[in-house]
Amino acid sequence: MKYAKIIFLVSSIFLSSCKDNNKVSSEQVKINIELKDKLETIFLKDQGIRKIVSGNLSDKRKIELLTEMNINESDIEGNKIFDLIREIDSTNLLEVENIIKEYGYPSKSLVGEPANKAIFYVIQHSNKVDEYLPLIRKATKNGDIDKTSLAKMEDRNLMYKGVEQIYGTQIKGQANKEGEWIYYLWPIKNVDSVNILRKNAGFEQSIEQYAKEKGVDFKLYKLNELKEL
Repeated sequence: MKYAKIIFLVSSIFLSSCKDNNKVSSEQVKINIELKDKLETIFLKDQGIRKIVSGNLSDKRKIELLTEMNINESDIEGNKIFDLIREIDSTNLLEVENIIKEYGYPSKSLVGEPANKAIFYVIQHSNKVDEYLPLIRKATKNGDIDKTSLAKMEDRNLMYKGVEQIYGTQIKGQANKEGEWIYYLWPIKNVDSVNILRKNAGFEQSIEQYAKEKGVDFKLYKLNELKEL
């Protein structure tokens, strides 16, 4: 009887282990590895080139990124880097649009993180924000994109349309009357409530803190004042 109990216990543990393994295997099957790898490459190029442009990288990390993206240092000399950004963004957008046609917005369960963020960033850096904004809204509702990211895209879409933004996330650059390049906060629709709106969207910083972090003077322009800069 004693041995029968031992055999029953061992069998139970074995069966339980098999169930757990089957569960893991089932979860792993859901991940589309090929799509995941493709999106991670797109994400690397989109974010990597912009990190290099920012100039906030150590020389070591810069070389690592260039190697990961298969880019030569000569490709980013002078103004070449801006041509390269346009080339990367254009290529990424073509790939992303094909992915969207086949899969819609790839969910976390399909490709994992950060691969699922790639499409958001590529669209955000394209001239097709307005076209794909409904897709981003749906993905946010499904939990695949956070509310702060959606807020940034909503603001960018409004800026592209030449109207006031809502959350104060967009900073614009242009040459002033003296020919100097300046950056400023794009005009905000409801200035008095912007920090409440930012908090509701998940931003931890106030608009004042955000401007300071970005190195932009905290000046709240109106649309009709931009021509006078």
